[in-house]
Amino acid sequence: MKGFLKFLFFIAFVAGVVYVVKNALGGQPQKSGAGAGVLPDTPITPLEETPLGGDVSPQLLEILVDPLDKGKLELVEAGKFLLNPRNGYRYPIRNGIPVMLIEEGKKYQDKSLAGANGNGVAAKATA
Repeated sequence: MKGFLKFLFFIAFVAGVVYVVKNALGGQPQKSGAGAGVLPDTPITPLEETPLGGDVSPQLLEILVDPLDKGKLELVEAGKFLLNPRNGYRYPIRNGIPVMLIEEGKKYQDKSLAGANGNGVAAKATA
């Protein structure tokens, strides 16, 4: 019995050594993507170069509001922008994802809706 236990211990020891050596010599599969520690094969497209538009969930459109004044937004230009009609800010939709950054809204601002007084409130037309 004692000899059998020694034999099992020896086999377990050899298996452990083989496992450690195998992993140390690169027996692990190659990772790809963000966790690989190397650049991806295809270059990453900058946000500005990503095409406008894409399908946005109707449920998401119902709850999205302007980050500046918390008002409702309208889908305009064939689904490429979300517009705040109160200040003219247009938030781009890139690959179906609304980019809700105030800087982006200012960048694509519709000047015809922006107020002449500079505070971002649309001026009302008088008759």
